[in-house]
Amino acid sequence: MVFCSTLGALASFLLGIVDPRVVNKAGPDWLWMGGRDDVVRNLFFQPNGKFKRYGLLALMLTFAVGAAALYWLIGRI
Repeated sequence: MVFCSTLGALASFLLGIVDPRVVNKAGPDWLWMGGRDDVVRNLFFQPNGKFKRYGLLALMLTFAVGAAALYWLIGRI
């Protein structure tokens, strides 16, 4: 159940990034452990929820490298 809830929150977050009608791309504050002052949130987003200058590129690169690392780890097992 925890895995499914986490997967649902991630899917909602990713769909919110793609949807042009959503103004606050960072998602709701409860999604982040520290709310608006969360360290990871502040790497990619401004306080109002919009992306920083290269925030979207950095976030997509982070997801791609993370997925590649998981693929590499699982392939070595």
